[in-house]
Amino acid sequence: MRPVLFWTGIATGIIAAACSVGYAAFYQSAFGVDFSRVAPVPAIISANMIGAVLIMLVCWLLERWKGRVPRSFGISLVVLSLLSAGIPFMTSLPLNVPSPELFPGLTAPMHLLPALIWLALQPWWNDENRTGSGG
Repeated sequence: MRPVLFWTGIATGIIAAACSVGYAAFYQSAFGVDFSRVAPVPAIISANMIGAVLIMLVCWLLERWKGRVPRSFGISLVVLSLLSAGIPFMTSLPLNVPSPELFPGLTAPMHLLPALIWLALQPWWNDENRTGSGG
């Protein structure tokens, strides 16, 4: 595995986790809800790190098997992220959680962040976008 691919995956996970935790704090304070029992900070961080590592591993496997990551990978990543964002809408929360209807608004956007951050960082490691001009 190329080190730059590894570090892009780690950076993606850290940035996505930080954005998700910040969004959770903002969302919960804005709406006056507390979902810390069903979406605790360690779970948010680990979910983002796992998502980023999975993206990194898929890219690594594609590079290994095909010699490069196909251009369609970005589209596939976005489609899978959008599909996974539907999972919170299918989740049933315990009856003692107040305002369960606000839970999908908290967690659905978090499903998109690893893909969004990965796609934003990808041009930094993509060899096709580099020039030999040294600048």
